[in-house]
Amino acid sequence: MVIAALVVSGLAGLLSDAAGNNVPTSVLTAGGAFGAALGLFVAMAHYADIE
Repeated sequence: MVIAALVVSGLAGLLSDAAGNNVPTSVLTAGGAFGAALGLFVAMAHYADIE
């Protein structure tokens, strides 16, 4: 789950940088995407009862 969240956040940061945002904004975007993806994956694992 964490590896998938890292991939999602890395791609979000790269897309943010490619869109013309400055580096601190891209880092914050990647951090937000990491938190959101990890929260989504943990919720999915919790409700699907995946171990």
